[in-house]
Amino acid sequence: MAIIKKIRTRIYLAVEGEGEQSFVRLLQHFADQNNLYVYLDCKVLGGGGYNAMLRNALKSRKCMSKKRTKEKSSVLLVDEDRGQRREDGWSLTKLRQEAGKTGFHVCVQYPNQEGLLWRMLPDNENRRPDIRNVHRDLVKQWPEYKKPVDFYVLSKKFKLDDLLRVAKFDSEINNLLSTIGFR
Repeated sequence: MAIIKKIRTRIYLAVEGEGEQSFVRLLQHFADQNNLYVYLDCKVLGGGGYNAMLRNALKSRKCMSKKRTKEKSSVLLVDEDRGQRREDGWSLTKLRQEAGKTGFHVCVQYPNQEGLLWRMLPDNENRRPDIRNVHRDLVKQWPEYKKPVDFYVLSKKFKLDDLLRVAKFDSEINNLLSTIGFR
């Protein structure tokens, strides 16, 4: 009798930094808890402007695809506030246009990762944090927060339900969760 080995569905996520990498590990943890047979293949891009991040994500995906099974989906996880700074001249609209041509879906954290984490705290899910005060507001409600946040800290603080609450008000997060298979 032959043994059938099921291969996990691979989703490639290119992220800005270590905090986002920890967030992807948290998503993987939630997926495993819910018996979703996915592998969230994460690459840290190290920041830069939108143009630079997309170029690095494309290069990394190409290299990884040679070694691994073909990804079902490719996601570029970025902060909204990076586009406001226009580090390399690209707006969020331009990033979405160019990413779409290459098969990448863009998932935006509003206004950044700290804003997403703040919204995951109770009673904040439908509020939009002010970029100038988001770090202060997050630390006010979560004094132990340190940047970059690691997976173990996130996994002790948040449950899938916290993220699902945010997804009801945030189409970007809702789409990300749908791509992974939570919806």
